[in-house]
Amino acid sequence: MGATAEQEGATSSETTPILSPEQMRQIITSLSGGTRKHKAKEPEVYRGEPHKLRGWLAQLIVYYRTVGWQNGHDEEKIRNATSLLRDDAGTRITPYAEERIPPAWDNWTGFQAELQRQFGVIDAKGEARIRVKNMKQGKRSVTEYWNEFRLVASDAELDGSTGGELLLGGMIEELQNAWGASSEEYDDLETLAQWAIRKENKLATVRHIQGSPSTKSVQ
Repeated sequence: MGATAEQEGATSSETTPILSPEQMRQIITSLSGGTRKHKAKEPEVYRGEPHKLRGWLAQLIVYYRTVGWQNGHDEEKIRNATSLLRDDAGTRITPYAEERIPPAWDNWTGFQAELQRQFGVIDAKGEARIRVKNMKQGKRSVTEYWNEFRLVASDAELDGSTGGELLLGGMIEELQNAWGASSEEYDDLETLAQWAIRKENKLATVRHIQGSPSTKSVQ
């Protein structure tokens, strides 16, 4: 004899699993593709160039913050940084990596200090002053030029007057002429740089307007 409707309903409710709220959330997350997280960009390799060490270490700091290694994780940081060393930098670190020589560090701070000792600029101020004197804006925007200038100038320890002359001297001629025709003054490098950025944007707008067919007179 077949089961009654009541018996069938009871059997169905007893065999159907009851999902918890957490299990439901996991299923929904899985079906929707999961939770997306920002993927950190791997830092560039380092080949032992003294003038690139500071920027490379800055890349590492940003990367470690992104992956959650801001505090602690010294072993992971050292292994990751070591894997990015190439050419001269890789050659010097090889004996330590192969454990032929005891490392001169026992944490991330010590590892950075060893990199600075081996590859850092000996006369940081002198080299920075040479670089900043030869720096030119070229085809870059003022913002790009200023970001590089500011970084190097901080090592050069220039006074405001000298720094301003060098910053202006490296700008394109159009901006130099605009500064000469202006009555504005600057109290520091930041003020001069922001003036140049605003002026560059205005000049670009003027060129766009003058070059637009809708603004030309009809002959």
